[in-house]
Amino acid sequence: MPMNADPFPKVAIFSALFILLFPAASRALTLSEAVHAALSGNPGLRAARLDDEARKTRITQAIGTYLPQLAVGESFITTNNPLTAFGILLNEALVTSNSFTNLDSLNNPANTQTFGFQASVAETLFSGGGRYHGVRAANRQSEAQHERVRWKEQMLVEETSRAYLDVLLASDRVSVLTQMVRAAGEEEKIARDNVAAGKSVKAEYLAAGVNAKHLSVRLLKAQKDVTLSRIRLSRLMGKAKETDLPVQDPDLLGRAQTAYRSLGRLGVEALVGRALSDRPDYQAFEKEIAARREMAKGTLAGFFPQVSAQGLYNEYNPTVAWGKQSYTVMGEIQWNLFNGMADREQRQRATLKVLEAEYQEEDRKNALIYDVRASYAESETLYGALKVDEGRLEEESEERRIVHERYRVGLVRFADMLRSDVAYRRARLRLISDRIRFVEAVLALKKSIGALSAQDPLFGTAKVAANYGTAP
Repeated sequence: MPMNADPFPKVAIFSALFILLFPAASRALTLSEAVHAALSGNPGLRAARLDDEARKTRITQAIGTYLPQLAVGESFITTNNPLTAFGILLNEALVTSNSFTNLDSLNNPANTQTFGFQASVAETLFSGGGRYHGVRAANRQSEAQHERVRWKEQMLVEETSRAYLDVLLASDRVSVLTQMVRAAGEEEKIARDNVAAGKSVKAEYLAAGVNAKHLSVRLLKAQKDVTLSRIRLSRLMGKAKETDLPVQDPDLLGRAQTAYRSLGRLGVEALVGRALSDRPDYQAFEKEIAARREMAKGTLAGFFPQVSAQGLYNEYNPTVAWGKQSYTVMGEIQWNLFNGMADREQRQRATLKVLEAEYQEEDRKNALIYDVRASYAESETLYGALKVDEGRLEEESEERRIVHERYRVGLVRFADMLRSDVAYRRARLRLISDRIRFVEAVLALKKSIGALSAQDPLFGTAKVAANYGTAP
């Protein structure tokens, strides 16, 4: 049943109402536009995307451990320290047999200076698997963060949709409650006149007044809900000012029912299986566990020897001209046989972190299954409730028609006609609410299985005309 199937005429009412509620609105805002605006403008999501990019740089850092380290430098030394001065002369190839004949100058050298150039290259040939597992762990962590960003996007799509629909629902409630308050005021006036004419007791008048005040309070709350829903929608879209005027989509309920029937044909068990394989937050947790396993394997590097090689090139001269060159090549194998059990403790801690994550994964899995089942049950219940609401509205509409006809021939009182109008509007308000809640339940169901996005067919593709007269 389309969302605008209600025959009650209200174009003028809604037009006047929205002029009052949204004086600054300049254009209509569709649900699809609101979702896309939130995905591009929400500050929290933009920060998460930047964090995703930052995680990718850690992969580059981990891969860089495979590359050799190359360094060059210039130095200038001036000294009268005997050992350092003799070493400088030796590096400059200035030591001769005469250098040892004068022991006083050897023990108390004059100021000696040199310019030096150094170049070094170092490479780790074997690290016990630490680099390999470090690269794999960085990749898994980056993938996990990417999945978390995807999940944040899906949550934002659902939250934005809810806020958008809440604006429409609260606005519909304002319209219906405005009519109910007006009817309650008429009923209170009739009750007061009846008491004055001696046709009824004062209790009837007091009850009518209580009802009118109760409806007035509900109207104020509905008006507050409109304001808060618009503020929340603006925040989700990343805007400091209130958003443009939301517009009813008469085909939204039909698309939601189609989506629900399509998911219902799969069955709840198939939906659970799909959630376990596709839902981003669960996939992020799986990849985080994989990263912890890689880090645990990387801790084994401390139990293996480390093999490295290094090459040094040096040049020294008393001036900036080219001088004596020398080179040194070293290979090193270092096996840390005992370091106070630090490697063992690190290995145990990493293993326990993996075990902790596996228990958390089991709890996360149970929560996911509950989420899917609860979302499915909610949408199933509301889908059935829509049929009941539509039948009840038809009954109240027929009852209202009969009471109006009886009033025209003088068979019922005016107050009875007003009560029939109130009963009809309450039924209509329930149908409006359940329609919106059903759409939100379908959105929640899609999000629970990881299938919600801004391109979802539920949001439609065509721009909806800005005519709020099509409200349900």
